[in-house]
Amino acid sequence: MAESMQSGDHSEQPEVHFTQYLFVGKEYPNYQPGCWFVHKYYEQSRVTSIGKLAERDNPLVPIELIKKAFDSGMVPNPETLVFALALCARQKKESLRHAAYDAVKTICTTPQHFILFTKFASELAKSAPEPKHGWGSGWRKAASDWYLSKDAMELAKCVTRYKGRYGWSHKDIIKLSHPKTTDIAKQAVLKYILFGLKVAKQEFSDKPDAAEVLEYIQKVEDFKHCEDEVVAGRLLEIHNLSLEHVPGHLLKSREVWNSLIPTMSITMLLNNLQRIHNIGLLKPYAVEADKIIDVITDKERLIRENVHPALVLITIKNYEKSGKPLSYEKQKVKDAAKKPSPPPIRPNRKIIETLYKTLGYSFDILKPTGLQYMITIDMSKAMQESRVWQCGNINAAEAGCLIALCLLRCEKNVTVATFKNTGVHIVNLDKMYTNASLGQIFKKMKQMPTGPVNLEKPIIWAAQEKKKYDVFINVVDVIDKRFGNGSRIDNPRRAIKNYRSKMSQDNAKLVTCAMTTPQIGNPIDEDKNVLTICGFDANVPKIIEAFARSLF
Repeated sequence: MAESMQSGDHSEQPEVHFTQYLFVGKEYPNYQPGCWFVHKYYEQSRVTSIGKLAERDNPLVPIELIKKAFDSGMVPNPETLVFALALCARQKKESLRHAAYDAVKTICTTPQHFILFTKFASELAKSAPEPKHGWGSGWRKAASDWYLSKDAMELAKCVTRYKGRYGWSHKDIIKLSHPKTTDIAKQAVLKYILFGLKVAKQEFSDKPDAAEVLEYIQKVEDFKHCEDEVVAGRLLEIHNLSLEHVPGHLLKSREVWNSLIPTMSITMLLNNLQRIHNIGLLKPYAVEADKIIDVITDKERLIRENVHPALVLITIKNYEKSGKPLSYEKQKVKDAAKKPSPPPIRPNRKIIETLYKTLGYSFDILKPTGLQYMITIDMSKAMQESRVWQCGNINAAEAGCLIALCLLRCEKNVTVATFKNTGVHIVNLDKMYTNASLGQIFKKMKQMPTGPVNLEKPIIWAAQEKKKYDVFINVVDVIDKRFGNGSRIDNPRRAIKNYRSKMSQDNAKLVTCAMTTPQIGNPIDEDKNVLTICGFDANVPKIIEAFARSLF
């Protein structure tokens, strides 16, 4: 993507808009947390740039951009890559369609994403001007290749973990794609998918090559139909099964969770911590609590899984609230339904303390970009009392301080400031704060002077002081009319353009985090180097980093 490409008409820079969609789900730089399926991010009208790219002399550019985004590992919702790939597979250019199907094995690495690709491809085919079923030779070959590219045991593990998603099952796809193989073990797995284990064993029990996979599938089936929780826990441990294998009737079993916890990834464990707590397994002195503590304090696993501080902080804040009484409004609903509220289970203090240690460890994992940053945070009372959009247990100022601390802990050139009555106040964070905790930074920032928010202030200050920055980050509560297009005094878009010109920083970027704003409209003045973030979730720091690295 050419860095020299300037803002202009949408049609003149389809590469930019297509890449923006891959990272933020929109063809302009605005990230909004939440369920993108609900907000209909996966519709053809959302990605108009693909038609323009497909008409180019080199129609394979969309596939190259999808692969580049995938390789970056920084796309917050990989479903955008899957949807874009399905769109490519429905274009008129034959070379683009073939390239899209060839890329399915690369992009759709998990069963969920492969099934999602099938769902998207089917829906797009049916909604085309000339509706089709979508099961042409290209799709059938892609589906066959996806299954047959795996060895027999990997295929068995894959189809027993996820039998179906999004209204589709492996059985549905196999019936439509008709994969053919001479590999006996793979034939046995395919037979199991279509007709079940009994039929597969009848046909392949006398074939030595199929013995191992059939034995594995038998063990999984035994586990899924096991009614004895102690036996189920033991089976899960012996056969190294995962959470995805656990049937509904065992999801509240203490024995099953005891076997699961040590094998779970830290990310999965953090995402399921509340679930484990809610079924009463994390009471004081519980064995499960000690096992969780062992997992989340494993520094090698933290590094290997690249666990981000934002996910840890969100987990902490949600878990700390887990034992609190219901809000007044929710209690009224309960009372109206005449359902007595069970006493809340208080969060395990030891786990909370350990989570804060894990938060500290996670900052050491962050990788520097080598860029120069200025982050200005509104530390007003409103920011300290407002809850961020989509992550209600964190206040807006705290989320801003987390972003600042992430930068301070991994970058060499970071200026932290607050808004004050005239200009900005530069926060002196000396060596004492090099390894500071989030609590220490938050306490320091609360002591700083505050004043009216004007998003131009940091940029104007930097220009006046002749300070060179690659990225400006403003963290505020709301944007609404403050983020004008020239009609108001506060015009950060104009200020960043002037700064680029004055300081010869052609690609200086501006990020505005509106922590309590659910959404904004499409900006009139398009600028690929201006990003707006509405709300906060675990992906926001990753989005800022990807944007700073010019990945979109």
